Amino acid sequence: MWTFLSRLPFVATLITFLCVVIMFALGNWQLQRAEQKTARLLAVELAAKTVQVDLQQVLRNNIDEMLDMPVSFEGVADAERYFLLDNKIDKGRVGYQVLVPMQTYSGTVIANFGWVAATNSRDILPNIQIDAEKARYAGVISSPLNNAMIKETALVDGNWPKVLQQTDLNVIQQHYNQEVLPFVVLLNAQEISTFVRNWQPVVMAPEKHLAYAVQWFLLAIAALVVFVIAQRNKLKRNNK
Repeated sequence: MWTFLSRLPFVATLITFLCVVIMFALGNWQLQRAEQKTARLLAVELAAKTVQVDLQQVLRNNIDEMLDMPVSFEGVADAERYFLLDNKIDKGRVGYQVLVPMQTYSGTVIANFGWVAATNSRDILPNIQIDAEKARYAGVISSPLNNAMIKETALVDGNWPKVLQQTDLNVIQQHYNQEVLPFVVLLNAQEISTFVRNWQPVVMAPEKHLAYAVQWFLLAIAALVVFVIAQRNKLKRNNK
């Protein structure tokens, strides 16, 4: 065995070793992601059974601990100055998610009213009707994730609505010229509504992460087996 190992080519062995280590690391990472997604789904399920809190209770706690918590509040929607979150897909259709500033006793909170279809032209925005009367709203607490690689194209001017590329609360504050609460409320689905509210707490299910982990482990094993067989055959030819 030692003779076999001592005769292995250094470069090929090093490359194979690094590839196997990387693939096993990726497999372990996918397993960790599966555990995280499972925990998140469990937290969502438990939160759904919790009594609704109000905005003040959310603000008194750590926002991360309040994610997915059911919340209710009274508010007045700004029916004129709202935001359209671009490039959102529903059942293969392109559209926008509608982000509406809500005036409440606790401050201005951004509520995601849901998805609406885009028009046939990018230059024509959909005609959206928003009730501006004071009403009670209910939803769940969400903290938007921002991608530093995405650049906003909307100009800070007096034209509304604004089309945004992502839910960046700092950017929203600049456009709205008013401080907003540090989270977003995803409004609950309604039987009759012009907005589609089909929220997904996780983008990829834990089962998919497990499948990817198995693939990485099998690739690592396959690479190791192929390398060993190839080197043994090469040594046998050299010996002959």
